[in-house]
Amino acid sequence: MNNSLIVNLYPKPTGEADQRLTVSTTPVTLTENWTAANTKYLLIDIQTADVYVTFDGSVPSSTNGHLFKTTGQPFFWSREAARVARFIRAGATDAFVMATPFTV
Repeated sequence: MNNSLIVNLYPKPTGEADQRLTVSTTPVTLTENWTAANTKYLLIDIQTADVYVTFDGSVPSSTNGHLFKTTGQPFFWSREAARVARFIRAGATDAFVMATPFTV
């Protein structure tokens, strides 16, 4: 089996900077500062507190959006999903979203 094919099946960091986003009571988005053409995915990690997330341009809230919990389980999102995601905290404590760009 060709080892170069195996390597391409697994995401790897692009070398671009991570982003740590503070999520409070006003909806926020990740800054699209990943300029590498090969950035395909972002490793997303919810820290400190739960958040609500929307991907359709609407405002996230307790009645609108997906609830992402601080389980310590990271998620791989496509670059486009990360770009359009809007976050708001789910409770009384600010949350943090950590995003790291990856390629395949």
